Amino acid sequence: MIPKHVTWKNIGSYWMTYLLLLLPLTLTLVFDYHTFINGMVHMFYRWDGNTLEEFIGLENFRRLLHDREFRQSIFLVVILTFANIFKMIVPIVVAAVLHHVRSRRAAGTYRMMLVIPMIVPVMVTLLMWKYFYEPHSGLLNTLLRDFGLLARTDSIQWLSDPYLVIPSLIFMGFPWIGVFGVLIYLAGLQKIDPGIYEAAELDGAGGMRIFWRIELPMLMTQIRINLILMVIDTVQSWENIYLFLGPDGGPNGVATVPGLLIFRQAFGNGLFGYGCAIGFVIFAVTLLLTLVNDKFIRLRR
Repeated sequence: MIPKHVTWKNIGSYWMTYLLLLLPLTLTLVFDYHTFINGMVHMFYRWDGNTLEEFIGLENFRRLLHDREFRQSIFLVVILTFANIFKMIVPIVVAAVLHHVRSRRAAGTYRMMLVIPMIVPVMVTLLMWKYFYEPHSGLLNTLLRDFGLLARTDSIQWLSDPYLVIPSLIFMGFPWIGVFGVLIYLAGLQKIDPGIYEAAELDGAGGMRIFWRIELPMLMTQIRINLILMVIDTVQSWENIYLFLGPDGGPNGVATVPGLLIFRQAFGNGLFGYGCAIGFVIFAVTLLLTLVNDKFIRLRR
């Protein structure tokens, strides 16, 4: 155990502890902070990732201000963020329902059924949803034909129509249970003192009133934490869209998010410096949202 105050006289007694701390710190500095600082430097350069390295000052940021693709990617992130905020409702409701399951065996079974999909690789899930939208033999068009909403010879190009790509991406993952969110909300509900429920029942409060007046306010910290994690993931994520629609971001690039734009500009066009500039803007936005959320939670506490 390390004492509160380590002096130069007794520091030799704890050299093994500091050595173990030094190893992960060194790896973090080399593989994380070095990469970050390198990108911060090269966002002021015309850089192709190899031999071309020319200092151009703020030229990349001036170009960014007039980049229509970047503005469209930010607008798309805003749309996806609002859609994901709506999707956060489902995990809260599922967690509240699971919290009130009387039978321990049934509650354990339901939780296990929710956790099992987490084992499925993301790639498999994406391929299944891509097949779900397949125009000829996909499940969605097949269901529409079976219910008479689509002629047998017709097909809807869900991932090829510019007007249907974004709704298809939003619908992906339905019913949006979000196992990770459910577990966090369930842990928060289990911390509520049973005496609060007893007092509410004595006052004649029903299930809905208990949810709105007791459970939901008690979950606000978890909701805010999940909210900022969701915003960070929405702003930075691009891999799923790349695997789902390819590097072009679907027809006419309508599904191009900032991360995918960085990948395309850097590895497709060789504009690594410009990609670093876009990455810095995304980093600044993400950091600002994180600080605002952290400040808000502290004030509420």
